[in-house]
Formats: sequence, C-alpha cells, structure tokens
Amino acid sequence: MSESRRVLRVIIDGARDPRMNMALDEALARARERKNFDTLRIYMWLPSGVSIGRRQRVEDTVYLDEIRRRGYVLVRRPTGGAALLHPQDKELTYSIVLSKDDPLYKLDVSSSAAKIAEAIAHTINILLKSERGSSYDEIYSASVRGLPEISNISSAGFCYINPGSSDVMIRGRKISGSAQRRDWGSLLQHGTILLKYDPEDFLSVLRVSDDDKRDVFEKIAGLSDFIKDLSLQDLIDNLIRSFQKVLKYDHVFIGGFDLDEIVLAKKLFDIKYSSEKWIFYGEDLYGEV
Repeated sequence: MSESRRVLRVIIDGARDPRMNMALDEALARARERKNFDTLRIYMWLPSGVSIGRRQRVEDTVYLDEIRRRGYVLVRRPTGGAALLHPQDKELTYSIVLSKDDPLYKLDVSSSAAKIAEAIAHTINILLKSERGSSYDEIYSASVRGLPEISNISSAGFCYINPGSSDVMIRGRKISGSAQRRDWGSLLQHGTILLKYDPEDFLSVLRVSDDDKRDVFEKIAGLSDFIKDLSLQDLIDNLIRSFQKVLKYDHVFIGGFDLDEIVLAKKLFDIKYSSEKWIFYGEDLYGEV
C-alpha cells in the first residue's frame, strides 16, 4: 500500500480492565510513528471504570470509597478533561490515533476534535433515520456542538456537563464527548458513546456541585433514549463506515494489535496505569525507566 493513501486499521476490541484500556490507547499513540496506517479502536469496560483527566485531583472529583465499594476501577487518562463514569455494558468507547502528518493535526485541538466527532454524529443519524423511517424529523438529528457555542466554559469536575467542541448532541442533550492529546508524534482522541444513561449512577461516584446537578438530569442522554431497538452490531458497523467517510480514508481493514503494541501496553499497564503514583498524583513513572 502506498504511503500517500489514507489507510485505517480498525480494532474491534473486547471489554477490558479500565487500566488496560488506557494503556492500549497510549501504546497505539506511541507506536503510530512506526506504522503506515491510522487506528480506530472500539471497546468497552469490564468492570465499570471511573476515569479522571490527567491534571485532575482525585479528592476533588470522585467518591473513592464508593468506587471501591461498587468494585469499579479508578484510572487516570493520558488525556485531559474531567471525570467520567464508564458503566459496564452501557457505553461504547472509541479511540482514534492519527499521524502527525495528518491534515487534522494542523488544526487546533478544538477544531480537529469537532471534525473527528462528526463521524459519531453521522453514525447516530444513520441509526436514527433507520429507527424512525418516514417519521424521521431533523429535530431529532445528532449534531456536533462545534466552536461558536462554547464561549462560556464550565469548569465542572464531571466531563459530560462541561461543554466541548466535540460534544455530540441530540435535542440539547449530550450523548458523546471526547478528549485529545498530541504527543509521541501522533494525535490521540478517545471518546464515549452513552448507550444507556442513569444519572444516579454517575452522581454516586462523581463529585458534582449542587448548582450542576440539574444539568446531570436534564442535559445528558443515552442512545436508548432515542433509539428503541439499539443494535450494538449496527452501531459498530456504521461507526466504521462513518469514520471512513467523514475522515476520507481510501482503505479500511479490520485488524488486531501488533506485537510491539501489545508489549508496550503491558509495560504501560504495569509501570504507569497500575501505579498509585499515576492514579492519585499524576506522576508518570514510565517516562523514568
């Protein structure tokens, strides 16, 4: 395959330990310079995870005792942003890793994140049209929040009530958000697609101010709130096609992790993502070995 062609490897992954999920995303980003293709990874969480942004303070953002009582796993992401619950079986997560030579890398973070999120909105609109048939109305369509609407930035500790350019919205309710990092010679963006949303689940483990609690109930939704018979297979199939269409890939192939990525992810899992120094204080010991 010619280097000039845009090629996307798709890894349809399973449900993994939250620490391994983050280790794999970082491994893909670190390994990108040695590959001649980008990677879209689609995955879930087992058990449920609570992730915090790489610059957040644990004590300010989550209820650690409740996380432990429920058997959830706390993890610090390699990306920024705010805290988020990743409920087992109720969320589909994606990560995409692009080369530093990709046209999106030349855009600022907000613009590139919004462009990538168009693939999520495109996917959801296909499903909405299929669900509603002739009764489909544009008022129910998904759209990316984009740049003009985020002049009043919230600093809430809960990711889904902070407006971002890459938020995917349906009728004013957020169903997908993302975080991005540019490092290691690549662009990593990972984000969530809520399948089912229970605000009480989120409030049980995330510290949310009284002023923001109303938004937790009114401004977030899951896909099941709009699509009655949601098929995970249809969602994944259309997600792949949408990334190819929106980001203009010439070729897409279904693949697995390369050996170097697996070895690197295992090291990151052991040294970084399982380390209390990283989880609680953001001290990256991997960079010291």
